[in-house]
Amino acid sequence: MRSLVLAALSLGVAAPAFAQEEEEIEAAEITKYPQILEAVEATYPPVALRQRISAQVALEIEISETGTISDILVTETTTIAETLSATTAVAYGIVRSSTIADYGFGDAAVDAVKRMKFSPAEVEGGIPIPVRVPFSYAFDLPPLPPPPAPPDAQDPNRPKVLVLKGLIRERGTRTRIPGVILTIFREREDGELEAYETTSDRDGSFAFYDLPPGPWRLQGEADAYFPLRDTVRVVVGEVLEVTYYLEKGNYSPYDVLVEVDPVKREVNRRTLTREEIRTVPGTLGDPILVVENLPGVARPAAGSGNIIVRGSGTNDTIVYVDGVEVPLIYHFGGLKSVLPIDVVDTVDFYPGNFSAYYGRGTGGVFDAHIRRLDPDQVHGTLEVSALDVSLFAETPIGDNAAVAVAGRRSVIGDVITAAVPDDANVGIIAAPVYYDAQVLANWTPDRGHDLRFFFLASDDRLEFLFANAADVNPQLTGNQVNTSVNFQRAVLEYRFAPNETYQNTAIVAVGRNFIDFQAADFLFGLESQQFQFRDTARIKLAEGLTLRGGADILASITDIVAALPGTVPTEGQTGATQDLQTLTFANIDDNVSVEIGHFLDLEWTPVKGLSLFPGVRLDYFSEVDQWSADPRLVARYDFSDFFAVKGGAGVVYQQPQGVETSDEFGNPNLGLQRGVQYSLGTEFGFDTEIPILSDLRFDFTFFYKDLGDFVTGSDRFEDGEPLRFDNTAIGRVYGLETFIEHKFANNFRAWISYTLSRSERRDQPGEDFRLFDFDQTHIFNMTASYVLPEGWELGLRLRIISGNPTTPSATLESQRSQFFDDIDGFGNVPGATNSIRLDTFSQLDLRVEKSWTFTFFRLKAFLSIINTWNQENPEGLSFRYDFLDQDFATGLPVFPNLGIRAEF
Repeated sequence: MRSLVLAALSLGVAAPAFAQEEEEIEAAEITKYPQILEAVEATYPPVALRQRISAQVALEIEISETGTISDILVTETTTIAETLSATTAVAYGIVRSSTIADYGFGDAAVDAVKRMKFSPAEVEGGIPIPVRVPFSYAFDLPPLPPPPAPPDAQDPNRPKVLVLKGLIRERGTRTRIPGVILTIFREREDGELEAYETTSDRDGSFAFYDLPPGPWRLQGEADAYFPLRDTVRVVVGEVLEVTYYLEKGNYSPYDVLVEVDPVKREVNRRTLTREEIRTVPGTLGDPILVVENLPGVARPAAGSGNIIVRGSGTNDTIVYVDGVEVPLIYHFGGLKSVLPIDVVDTVDFYPGNFSAYYGRGTGGVFDAHIRRLDPDQVHGTLEVSALDVSLFAETPIGDNAAVAVAGRRSVIGDVITAAVPDDANVGIIAAPVYYDAQVLANWTPDRGHDLRFFFLASDDRLEFLFANAADVNPQLTGNQVNTSVNFQRAVLEYRFAPNETYQNTAIVAVGRNFIDFQAADFLFGLESQQFQFRDTARIKLAEGLTLRGGADILASITDIVAALPGTVPTEGQTGATQDLQTLTFANIDDNVSVEIGHFLDLEWTPVKGLSLFPGVRLDYFSEVDQWSADPRLVARYDFSDFFAVKGGAGVVYQQPQGVETSDEFGNPNLGLQRGVQYSLGTEFGFDTEIPILSDLRFDFTFFYKDLGDFVTGSDRFEDGEPLRFDNTAIGRVYGLETFIEHKFANNFRAWISYTLSRSERRDQPGEDFRLFDFDQTHIFNMTASYVLPEGWELGLRLRIISGNPTTPSATLESQRSQFFDDIDGFGNVPGATNSIRLDTFSQLDLRVEKSWTFTFFRLKAFLSIINTWNQENPEGLSFRYDFLDQDFATGLPVFPNLGIRAEF
């Protein structure tokens, strides 16, 4: 590999190294030149070896009279690049750089020569002398090994050789990106293009095998991401590992939205995703508040936290979390729900005609679905705003499991406390504050098995004092209000899907509800232990025919202590003067309530385009000791991908509220309330290339609800005892829902929802129908979001809604105040129930967000402005102490919510 040349030339190039004292030695001729006794092989410079560079190094070396090296000087280095064809250079991955001036040959030669051993030079008589002689060290290249055979010429049974592997992640969030199409290619010497392709798998990884050595160009393409472009070099015997961070094109929450709805078993179902929800203006990024923008949902009174769907009562719509009922979805005042957006995957909303899977409510259904954690990465968010502080963090556990924790605390109460003046009629003892916490976990031990766990805890607290309780009501003597509401739920879910024809999901949930309310002279305390079990099996009987069925059991044990007015007003009973000084006391221990449900339905496609979903639900309600049978049917016909008609009819039952069936405050002989729901509608879009029209989707649905046996207040007596409530009320609700959606395109997304409806009740036989408390003739909502360059996004929400009906004061109209001896004060005589309407509600909300993307995290700053134009929307009537004058209670003023969010 290397050759040594010792040149001691007889032409006088060798000379004594220093002068001798004896003149005869100085004049003597060298009779024996130095000889190499022990050679040392130099280390070949690795860069030169890879680039196929040989060299010749000329040195001068000084050899002492003992044969040792006393001095070395490099006089010249000559390098020679081996001549290679382009094919050979590519095959062996040989690339030469013109910027390298010294490959290190001189140092390598000096290091080797220093360690060599020589015999000394001699003069006549065998006398050793020191000499300086020229010396040459040659670096010779070894021959190249045979080039590897091309892949198609190799043994097809041999193992593939991995040469390049990598991982694709999202820039900022580090989320693994599946489905990225990667192409690696090069131009061969013959001018032909050689290319190979692969796709990143579900965990974002990819690999290439058996690539010939040399430079290759790599490119990757993924929807909604900037393209990947890189050059890699394949070297024989090495595996190149790379990680790429792809940046989203605009970080719109809609650009990678995948809407999958293989079976539309309900007439109307709206599904909203986590990222879609978070940026809707006016909703503060809340997964439940956002549903108020959808058709069929009325606007609740400010601060009530009610959910009103298709003209039904505030307790008629059921809220689920993955099929498990939760007692209170909102923190106090309805400002935010108990579910932070980071733990939610999607929210399904059914305004009516839902499947037999759901029951026990005559209104609509909300079902929030908890996100599935990523078992491959650590992820988290931290958000701080004027409302609250929230944290979410998830981490893998092993290969197939992950766990996450989340928590949130409000800070708006601290702001409110600081803003209340010292001379205000209300003094805040403890700032209104809410907490919630969540724990999520999922584990997939084997194919077909999936375990999930979810824990939810919520806590609300508020304490304040009235300087003078009589300013609120002359009958009140106490002046303190204390409220504490909390609940917890632990949910374990097991999904078993061994094949495509059978699936089973079992859910067990346990929890506790707690309420402690003290206001002036009133007291209400509740503690309840909850249990729910749900099991659902799905069997594919044949192509186009699937059976689904299961059980749904809900049980509770409740303790109650109460001191309340004897008459609890129901819907429609407002404005009358009540005796607040005569209280009814209750102390209920271990009240057991059991609700047992069974459901069965079919998915049947008898002909192409036609889908039928017949079903039935059987429920037992222990509080009223009654069974109900709820037959239901939904039909849908898809004429094409752009046009469909749909319709449904079904019976739903609901038991009365606990206070309505109690011995102390209600009527224990009440029965079930019934609703029959009908709907008929169409969905369509445009099969066109015109951008504006192709992105639009339209949905129109007519609905009608027939309500019977509803609970209402009663003045009748039975066996000498007041009934307080009976099942004599009936109702009817009818209207049209319109939903026009502009799918995300050209950085723009918007929807318009408009509901035209009328909701009426008749409390007693023979009476006229009256308006429902929350009847809203016109409900118009428009939301729009536009994604701008440089990480900016703007959004707005506009709401215009009919004012709620309300009951006027006959006392005010007559201008005659009335004094009531039983309450020792002035009282109100109400006019016709809900015979007047408050002014129209209007509100504009704006949202602006700016995001910055770094390699390992993203940062966002946002500003949401609620009620931008500070509209004073009336929420109800308030009267002077003698009811001879009135004023309007108004809702929230303009409220800016500024915050910052970090995602990693």
